Amino acid sequence: MTRRRRRNPEGQDASVMVQAVPAASVEAVPAQAMEAAPETAVAQTTEKKKQHIFKFKKLHERGFHDDIRYRGPISYQGFQVLGWACIVIGVVVTMMSLGMKANAEIKTRLFKLADFLAYLPSMSLPFMLIANFSRILNNEEGYLNQMLRNLLATAGLFVGFNAFFYYYVVGALSQICLEPNMVMILIMDVMHIVTQYGFVSFNIFVDLLLCTMFMFFLNYRPKKYFQGKWIILFRLMGLLPVAYEVASIALKVECARGVIELPVWSFPLLTVKPPITFFVFVLMVLFLKFREIRYCRHGKTYEDYREFMQTNRNSLHFSIFMTVLLVVAAIVDLIIMISLMVIQAGSMEALEKMMELSDYYPAAIAIGFGKSIPLMFVAPIMLLFSYTRKPKNENISTLIPVVAIGLIVLIVIQGSYQVLCVANIPRINYREIRETLFYLIQFYLMGIGATT
Repeated sequence: MTRRRRRNPEGQDASVMVQAVPAASVEAVPAQAMEAAPETAVAQTTEKKKQHIFKFKKLHERGFHDDIRYRGPISYQGFQVLGWACIVIGVVVTMMSLGMKANAEIKTRLFKLADFLAYLPSMSLPFMLIANFSRILNNEEGYLNQMLRNLLATAGLFVGFNAFFYYYVVGALSQICLEPNMVMILIMDVMHIVTQYGFVSFNIFVDLLLCTMFMFFLNYRPKKYFQGKWIILFRLMGLLPVAYEVASIALKVECARGVIELPVWSFPLLTVKPPITFFVFVLMVLFLKFREIRYCRHGKTYEDYREFMQTNRNSLHFSIFMTVLLVVAAIVDLIIMISLMVIQAGSMEALEKMMELSDYYPAAIAIGFGKSIPLMFVAPIMLLFSYTRKPKNENISTLIPVVAIGLIVLIVIQGSYQVLCVANIPRINYREIRETLFYLIQFYLMGIGATT
């Protein structure tokens, strides 16, 4: 204890007892506080990390501020190239099939290669659909531009096919048979031999047009018309392309069963999509629509959702969803195809015997079931795709279809020439034909002279 004197307010001296504090204890308090402060900061940081790990953000809380860096290396332009490459390979497979039917030796050499390449043409449509709608998702192209382009391509292919068929094919055969009805019967017989069920669908632009219309009516927001409750009517218009698709599938089913016979002029208007691929596209559009509803439910606007669609995170979620969907669709298509084939054959044993026949072509495959199985090979490529990735040169997208169509024309011309070369066509003896014609003319002139 120490005694210290101090002066009170009245000026009187007073002795106050003051307790002395040890120097060690004075220095110990700040040291403990300094040691506790870093520990508290570390604990708070660890707690925040745990909250960040175990508390996932909701969809509407995502945006550019917490976007991921991963972006798939393949853009929509790469899918466009893959789609047109599959179409070109499909034309090659068609010419190979004609060559194998024309010559048995060609069939033994090219059968395995043609059987392997036959799965690639069915992969063209998913690549083309995803490539086209990626340009819509990243705001690079609008619905109206795509619909107009696909409509013009559909109309051009329809007019060109029918003009060529009726002017050149029917016109040339009419000069030989002299009866147009017999010409059409002959053509349909050949069509049944070549296609097994009397129809062929090849106009992929019809499918692109219908898919664009369906996505347009389901996702587009009109700015002037169809406001308020009228938006429901606008959404219901999405059933129009669905009805066209269902009608096309029904017509192909009835034609495969032999109930009806489709005219040749209607071939460019038939859809190419297999039934399962059509439902895959419908589910893809519904995924985008419900994702928009989920995002805008918490006070977000449609413009906010359009900005969120440009993030790499949303692109990755889209790719993952499509990967799972394609795998499931391929498995479902395989199950449906086998089930329909068993039903058609009557039993599994009868199906095994029918599959041993070289000309066996089940009706399930004719109407499109089984053609979606190659979607399983598209699924892993989908993980490398990102619609937010911009191609280096966007002008190449307009040149890809031109180059592909040019290759198709060259393949058809060269393939037709090769088919005629390898076909076992009997040689024509022009000398006998000339002598026969000379005899007929002489006989005809003698008959005229006898009547006069």
